[in-house]
Amino acid sequence: MTATGAETTLNLPPCPEIGNRAVEAIHAAYDRYHKGFEEITRRAQDRFERRDWLGAQADATERLALYRIHVDGAVADVHDILQDAVMERTLWAAMRARHALAALRRPDAELAQTFFNSVTRRVFSTVGVDAAIEYVEPSAPPAETAGPPLYDREAAETADRVDPALVRRILGRFAWSVPYASLERDAEIVARLIRQTLDRMPARGPIELEVVRSVFYRNKGAYLVGRVRRGGMILPLVIPLLRAERGIVVDAVLLTPNEASVVFGFSWSYFRVDVPRPRELVDFLSSIMPFKRIDELYNGIGYNKHGKTELFRHLMAHLRYPDVRFAVAEGDEGMVMAVFTLPAFNLVFKVIKDRFGAPKNTTRQAVMDKYHFVFVRDRVGRLADAQEFEHLEFPRRCFPEDLLGYLLSEAAKTVRVEGERVIVRHVYTERRVTPLNLFLRDAGPPAAREAVIEYGNAIKDLAAADIFTGDMLLKNFGVTRNGR
Repeated sequence: MTATGAETTLNLPPCPEIGNRAVEAIHAAYDRYHKGFEEITRRAQDRFERRDWLGAQADATERLALYRIHVDGAVADVHDILQDAVMERTLWAAMRARHALAALRRPDAELAQTFFNSVTRRVFSTVGVDAAIEYVEPSAPPAETAGPPLYDREAAETADRVDPALVRRILGRFAWSVPYASLERDAEIVARLIRQTLDRMPARGPIELEVVRSVFYRNKGAYLVGRVRRGGMILPLVIPLLRAERGIVVDAVLLTPNEASVVFGFSWSYFRVDVPRPRELVDFLSSIMPFKRIDELYNGIGYNKHGKTELFRHLMAHLRYPDVRFAVAEGDEGMVMAVFTLPAFNLVFKVIKDRFGAPKNTTRQAVMDKYHFVFVRDRVGRLADAQEFEHLEFPRRCFPEDLLGYLLSEAAKTVRVEGERVIVRHVYTERRVTPLNLFLRDAGPPAAREAVIEYGNAIKDLAAADIFTGDMLLKNFGVTRNGR
């Protein structure tokens, strides 16, 4: 199989008419999903301008539900069209090739391909991957498509100086129905902070500011996202805006990769941002956050299902190294989840145990409901985003015997061994953090003090969002690499 899938069509018979109709149904279902996604996303500006925060939260929840709704619709349509032929893999191989020809002409080809995969996996309940009927490798970059530029570029009039006039031009490019509350003051502050940052950098020469044309909306904030170029140096430029009673105000200026990374972090809800060409935007974001994985960036802009696809590909590529081994995750063992990790991969894997230790009194479904609650709620920067996978297949060599024995004893309903394969029927993945109890054990007094203050702030932030954790034990909280 090739990266694009286009060459595959040369080795397959033409797709039968019934298969063509099924492919058209899948494309139509994806188009309905994408249209609904865009309609909800484009409401974000009006919600922000009118300070309609409850409406913004409802939109975020509604948008998260769209994908499953339209995949369900596509699966039903495919069953109706194919009927007795629905499980014929040869037909589906021809359908995938047919689908690829149309998908690759789209500016969002990678998303359409992930949607197709979701349909096939639902139909076949695929264990692992099936390269004949799924897109396995990343697609080729989409062909150049007509459309407006992703970002605007502004050059400093004085080659080595960012002045307020330059910032005013950038802020003025965004059309709001309400005015900036204090444009002159905010422009002066932003320009001064950019100058101060650049003055500390070794790079010299002309300065250019490139700012994405689409605004990134989340909760009560709107974010202008761009980058500062000087010579060969690139700095992030993230400007959070708030809608105050008196108008729109600049809340901060973020100019480091770590600051930008926190804004796009895994503990926040997804942005609502108009994205005509998703891959182009992700490439831009990668330029200002080079240490953030591609899957996390797709998640950040709302395409969490494709983020899941990218995460899986990254994980499978990592497991090809012969010395890669899973390990028990650091920290105290939980009563509900069996947790393991890859030491060189910034991820933990959580499997629901078959039995829960006292005093836990819950059910498997209740645990899954809690994870769904976190998925659809505003995570306020304090709850970890989780990706839910089904029917994963791993090489047995990647599991030390003690870890495999532990998983089989604690979660035999979910984990099984078939020859040289380990099949995990259901698992959640999350970014790895350092458990707070272990962090405090090893940290010096200043770092420990900051962590305890952050622990209190986390509880306050969750309570402000009407979320009250059942267990506030230190082991149930974690510290990120940025100290949150």
